Amino acid sequence: MTDDDWSRWLDESGEDDSVEASSEAVADSAPVVRLRRKPEQGRSGRPILVVGGCGGAGTTTTTLGLAAELAADGVATVAVDATAAGSDLALRGADKHLHPVNLQSWVYGRGDDEPAPIEECLSRSTSGFGLLWRDATPLRRRATYLTVARALDTDGYTAVYDGGNAIAGRQLRPLLDDADIALVLTIPARVDAANRLRVTLEWLDDHYGDDGAGVVADTTIVVSHQYSHDDSRVAEHLREHLSGWVREVVEIPYDPHLARGELVAHRELAEATRSAYASLLAGVAS
Repeated sequence: MTDDDWSRWLDESGEDDSVEASSEAVADSAPVVRLRRKPEQGRSGRPILVVGGCGGAGTTTTTLGLAAELAADGVATVAVDATAAGSDLALRGADKHLHPVNLQSWVYGRGDDEPAPIEECLSRSTSGFGLLWRDATPLRRRATYLTVARALDTDGYTAVYDGGNAIAGRQLRPLLDDADIALVLTIPARVDAANRLRVTLEWLDDHYGDDGAGVVADTTIVVSHQYSHDDSRVAEHLREHLSGWVREVVEIPYDPHLARGELVAHRELAEATRSAYASLLAGVAS
């Protein structure tokens, strides 16, 4: 990487770069101002949306790590699959019980447009949090992830959403519109992923910017080390060139337990990995 890659950050676009988006990508529009509400009395956790800056960015493992740390703090937590067509969130995280009821069935409830009792529908992790998995079936008529967020909030749960990628997916719009939801952007520790991150942040600034005080300033960047030989200079470079633009740049170290791609048991993670997730949570929850 050279300084030229970031020399005019958010001031000029890359030549041929474009945000990776599904066929339901958000259309160009005026920037949306994300207004933060005052924390409600008795709220013990800030909802979090985890989105990948590119494929294979560690969104699922980051979601599970944050959910486990929230649960360890005594917060009633649900990890939610917020991808467009379903991910392996529950298959990776439900190491205690995988429930057959998916998110769509929970939202549909008993056909009266009211979600079913959440406790009857959650998959479970041994770390103490619940999970809601989904497939490609659409949500019930006129329901969105705002419906999901409101129902979880009403039931007293703090959600950590696995948004997968790309950030311009239509299903993520209600979550991005809500400034009470912290945004975490994950990338693998690779030079090409760091350079493509620029385009994602420019897109966020274009659609949700607010004279420097919008979503970009409230975004935490996670650099996830997927392999033991990943370039450790990527996070350092981002800290140098994104200082003052984003909230923080956090590294998640390589962990053999995560690298296997199987069920994730938080207790099996290395101490350095658990510490990194705890530091990440402390930053985004503030």
